[in-house]
Parts: sequence; C-alpha cells; structure tokens
Amino acid sequence: MSLKFDFTNETNQKVGDSVFKPLFERFTKVLSKKISEILKKKNGKISLIIVDDKKIHKINKEYRNVDKPTDVISFEYMEDRSAVYGGSEVVVGDIFISLDTAKRQAEEHHHSLQKELGILFVHGLLHVIGFDHNDDKEEKQMEKWAKKVLE
Repeated sequence: MSLKFDFTNETNQKVGDSVFKPLFERFTKVLSKKISEILKKKNGKISLIIVDDKKIHKINKEYRNVDKPTDVISFEYMEDRSAVYGGSEVVVGDIFISLDTAKRQAEEHHHSLQKELGILFVHGLLHVIGFDHNDDKEEKQMEKWAKKVLE
C-alpha cells in the first residue's frame, strides 16, 4: 500500500512541487494508520492542482454554490465510494489551491507564500482523507493533526 502525490500548476506563475513533497511525505508518516484504513491495501493517489482565482471561483460556484474565490477546495472520493480506479491505483482526492488567494493570505498573515501554501495543502490533505470542521470538536482534531504535520 502506498500513497502517491501528483502535482499540476495551471498558472503562468512559477511554483514547483518542492514546497509540497516534504509535507506530503511527513503527512503520510504522521497519518499512516488513517491512510492505511482508507486505502485497504490498495495504492492511492492524491492530486494537487495550483490554479488562479478565476478558476477556483468557477469551481467554488459550481460545486459549493459559493459565488467567490476561495483559498483551497478539496474533493474526497473515498467516503462516498465514488473513488476512481486505474488498475491497482485509487484516486483518493483532488486538492485545488488558488495561488492568487494564497499570496494575499500570506501577506495578511505576515509570513511567506511557501508557508501559506503548506498550510493550505495540509488542510486540503486532511479533508481528502476524511477530516472536517463542521463543529468545534472536529475543528480541534483537524488543527491537532495539521500542527503535527506542519511542525
């Protein structure tokens, strides 16, 4: 059982996967038990797509009925059994991050774009493997795992 990371940058701005690969490796180590439960001895893949505000706005409106851009949107495919299988590999989820919004938020929080992208990526990863923040208890749990991965 292994979990693979696929990276695509759909913007014309230079962002590589070097920000995300170490976090993905740490994430898979820290949450290996949860990932094993989800994959059930299959190989999996999570895709990260970097987009601009225009694209994430369109996705947000179409799938969440929210008519504005956002920072990160995750699609989890394992929970509702809609997972896509390609041979022995299952698509666990897709994460879209808006580079435009990430830049604004990094500035607002007075930290680097790299740090902001890392925070958004880990947040998306947690959603993809089944975590949510619908109430205070869920939010605290998500924050706890995010902190473990990011430290």
